[in-house]
Amino acid sequence: MTQQRQQVFRVVNQSLGQQPSLGPIPANLLAPSGLILVLAYFLTQVLLRLGFTAFMVVSAWGISSWWIVVGEKTWKFTNKFVAVPDWKRSHIPYIRYLNRYDD
Repeated sequence: MTQQRQQVFRVVNQSLGQQPSLGPIPANLLAPSGLILVLAYFLTQVLLRLGFTAFMVVSAWGISSWWIVVGEKTWKFTNKFVAVPDWKRSHIPYIRYLNRYDD
């Protein structure tokens, strides 16, 4: 019975259900890491002219800090900053469209 079950079910694609990644870096952290790299380059090379070592230290610090704060589930952290719609009551008088006859 167990051999028949093993023959019935086959693993077709082993990557189904897994998080996409580029090596050890999860794919949802690629865009923020790129932005941190650009900002670190602008800060250390363009504004302060500190050199390549300072750029590497600042970028590694920024990327590792973001990775620690956000973790694997980026949406749990970044959804806290989405503006919630502000619903307000209007000043339109209520008009009954269906008349109710109390006879």
